[in-house]
Amino acid sequence: MALNPLGLAPLSVVAAVLALAFLASASDTVDRRVTRIARRLFGRYVTDSPERERQLEAAYIGQSYRAYATRTYLYTGLAAIGGAVAGAYAIGGFLLLVPTIIDLMMGLPRTMVNAFGIRGFELVLSERQTLAILVASGAVFGGITALLTYVMRWEMPKNRAEVRQRNIDAGMARTIAFMYALSRGGMSFPEVMTVLAKNEEIYGENAREFGVAVREMELFGRDMISGIERMTRRTPSERFKTFSENLSSVLQSGQSLSSFLHSQYERHQEEAAERQKDLLESLATVAEAYVTIFVAGVLFLITILMVFGLTTTDTLPFLQLLGYLAIPLANVGFMVYLNQKLSALGIGDTGTTRALERVATATLGRPSDTGGATELTDGGLVSDGDPNWARLRFHDRLGSLKATLRSPVRTLVWNPTKVLYLAVPVALVLFAVRLPAAFQAASVNVRILDDLVVQSLLLVLGSFAVVRTIYSRRVSRIEAATPELLERLASLNEAGMTVVESLRRVRGSDVGVLSPEVDRIWADITMGANVNDALIRFGRRIRTTAISRVVTLLTNAMHASGQLGSVLRIAATQARADHRLRNRRRQEMLTYLVVIYISFFVFLVIIVAVQEVLVPALPSSVPTPSNANRLGVNTDQFARLGQVDKAAYTLIFFHIALVQAVLTGFIGGQLGEGSLKDGAKHAAVLLGIAYVAFVVLSSPVASMTVDNPSIEGGQLTVDSASVSTGGFVVVHAQDTDGTVLGTSGYLEPGSHRDVRIALDGRPPDGQPLVLVAHRDTNENQQLDYDFDSPGERDRPYAASGQSDVVSVEVALSDDR
Repeated sequence: MALNPLGLAPLSVVAAVLALAFLASASDTVDRRVTRIARRLFGRYVTDSPERERQLEAAYIGQSYRAYATRTYLYTGLAAIGGAVAGAYAIGGFLLLVPTIIDLMMGLPRTMVNAFGIRGFELVLSERQTLAILVASGAVFGGITALLTYVMRWEMPKNRAEVRQRNIDAGMARTIAFMYALSRGGMSFPEVMTVLAKNEEIYGENAREFGVAVREMELFGRDMISGIERMTRRTPSERFKTFSENLSSVLQSGQSLSSFLHSQYERHQEEAAERQKDLLESLATVAEAYVTIFVAGVLFLITILMVFGLTTTDTLPFLQLLGYLAIPLANVGFMVYLNQKLSALGIGDTGTTRALERVATATLGRPSDTGGATELTDGGLVSDGDPNWARLRFHDRLGSLKATLRSPVRTLVWNPTKVLYLAVPVALVLFAVRLPAAFQAASVNVRILDDLVVQSLLLVLGSFAVVRTIYSRRVSRIEAATPELLERLASLNEAGMTVVESLRRVRGSDVGVLSPEVDRIWADITMGANVNDALIRFGRRIRTTAISRVVTLLTNAMHASGQLGSVLRIAATQARADHRLRNRRRQEMLTYLVVIYISFFVFLVIIVAVQEVLVPALPSSVPTPSNANRLGVNTDQFARLGQVDKAAYTLIFFHIALVQAVLTGFIGGQLGEGSLKDGAKHAAVLLGIAYVAFVVLSSPVASMTVDNPSIEGGQLTVDSASVSTGGFVVVHAQDTDGTVLGTSGYLEPGSHRDVRIALDGRPPDGQPLVLVAHRDTNENQQLDYDFDSPGERDRPYAASGQSDVVSVEVALSDDR
């Protein structure tokens, strides 16, 4: 069937729709214009919906209900147009591919062809029928796309609200501990709420929820109780709602706020342990599903395809589709799903924050960037565009570059991703320098190209993994040492010492990895800095989330009172509880990591066994008897055993093992340590193991096929020759030790079609020809094998089970 293409012009509609959606998300100006257009076109059609308005508030989406609804109508209309165009093109392309698909399916076993009923199938459509199909498909696809867009737009607030709800529940204990500590330190509760709302980067969605109440008080002049009630109505978390309602009742009744916060803290700390238990059970199910589907399932599918390829039809294209497309896409999709699940459950955060970089210090340090006009003593303002400020910003950037060059190791340890700025260019340069070696012959040397790609990946993954591991261990040691430091400061402060005196006394003790930092804090103080600024600079150097919480708590508590014993004690208890939960979670998740490793090793062993035992054992040729009909079977299926492209099968098995190693390593890091970045070391380890296993254990294999042997123009044509490590095909007379009649040119690793071999002479009448595959052991692309005194140089490919070498006997026809 011939289908007249309508041109590519309508596809510009799809491109325009996608470009508009991208620009609206990337540019505030475009976003505002899209909103104005949507309200003009669809504003009259929007009806009130308190439930959806409540969902938008719970999701904390920065748009009004009317603006969001009109944009939903606009996107739905655009999606209908774009979906109709894309659907028509998709169905048209499918109609064009129907003959090709039928031809491929006709290559399946006869029983499957008959079962599908495709024998003799031919698609014949008139122009009117084709046009009707395209119009109908466009309408159906447009309607489906519009429906999905409308549903997804209203599902997005629900999903975002659910994510916020889980994050709020996960942060309840530490948020209540923060409020409890500040209230015990003497700070009024409105100030506590304001301080908490300003530290959104540290306390996340909980701080954002209290920001609602603070905004109600500061911008709209409402009292604290009204602000809390407004916060209660908006929150998506039932736990937070219950806490807010109880908090409002305590504040109105005049009961002890500290006692209430203390009881709430203990209750939510117990609930956090229970939630983690449920979380780990959920991850166990995910790990089992991954091993069952993506490891055992893939192995089963590879085995089935291999058996079909040996006995019925060529399944090598299906194996290549599985290894190069299906396995990577499926694993990447699983990574995305797992990453979203871990993020929603509060696992896999980086452990560091730069929140304290934006806090101003008054002594011995640069002030924070105000990001706007600067006040003068006479009441005026210095414009943000003043050239002096531009010079200062340039000086800061230059100073940061100098600090990086002075201490590159420290920069890499605290910023592991920056090692990629060095590792990736180095790997690309080394790859480019060595790449010409893979193109020295007429075809690509796949073996050399594979080595270059794997070694470059190992360089990038290995360097990042080393730095990331050092970084993770340092963060873990800091988190472990933090509770001990806080408890010592609390004991000294409760004994009557000031904060400065407490720091001086702690300086002489051992607090693990934080001992040098305590010395630096004391050095700041002795040089004239106040305690507040010294602690802020301490937090900037460490940058862990746990230390940032402690510094934020202490610096704000010191504004209310100098008696910080209770505050420090509460902070120490919370830090120890967080560290204990984190350690327990890591121990439990380590089990899943071990399962992933074991499953990959099983996968690797089976793949290597298939490649090293089954494939080499296949015969080079299987003669079929002349009276085949008496057997009652199709002997062509047995002949297929001698026509299997051994090198192609070994190559695809090698590539599948490498792909599975990298992807399994990253997923193992996600399941075992909660972060895709932590999977880099596991990916590097598994990739190295798979690569070494195949390099050390893999045996060179070769196969040759000659369907209709004949000599034309003094040349013998080999229909197919497959050599896994490259080599030559040598033609002998009568047997493998017979006279050498001809030698092919150098064959690159892989499969070759129609290999022509010039013969030096004509073989004696009645004698067969024997083709022997030789290796290129010295890699000079010349056959140096000594046929008179055979040695190891350029020796023949060894056969497994049938003969000493891989050879094919060819009987010439009488009319050769």
